[in-house]
Amino acid sequence: MKKIDDKMVVEAKIYVLNLLDKNLPENCLYHDQRHTLDVLKNVDIIGKYVQLGEEDLNLLRICALFHDIGFIESYDEHEVKSTIYATDFLKSKNVDDSIIKQVVDAILATKVPQNPKDKISEILCDADLMYLSSKAEYFDYAELLRLEWLKTERRRFNKEEFYLYSLDFFATHQYHTSYGKRVLNPRKEETAAMIRNKISDLSINVMK
Repeated sequence: MKKIDDKMVVEAKIYVLNLLDKNLPENCLYHDQRHTLDVLKNVDIIGKYVQLGEEDLNLLRICALFHDIGFIESYDEHEVKSTIYATDFLKSKNVDDSIIKQVVDAILATKVPQNPKDKISEILCDADLMYLSSKAEYFDYAELLRLEWLKTERRRFNKEEFYLYSLDFFATHQYHTSYGKRVLNPRKEETAAMIRNKISDLSINVMK
């Protein structure tokens, strides 16, 4: 049985991006190739911060690539579907079952509310929601998510309703890794302040 190496990560990246390009529904505006590549980048940032070895980093890269591939089939229970794609791919490469289980557990842990049980899962969960701490990009990503929910008929929020919902989510969400707690949490608080300002601006415009 094999471990995950650099070559396998490259093969997985080509495989996943091709599937997303050909099969992702058009109404998935947020959970697209860009999000997958963002999470791939984020697991490297967090993984290196906590000083993971290369084997664990490669495992995380596979988790990041496959974590949302299930959206090509269904919005509901997409995490479970993602684990099936990841398992089939890794089995085709003769990857050890214990490693596959780590990948499956990490992907399942990203379901909100997140529930990571190990370091790999914690890193993937923080990487998946790292955009909450990005003052520069948060509102672009948030609007894509709002529109995605609208088009997929998950939730119907106008912008003010979405911002209020977001603040509630921020209050219950927590980062799990040392990087998340030390670096991302303070940035998330700054994002939350910006959201509150947006709500105030919208309220003032309505009153005019």
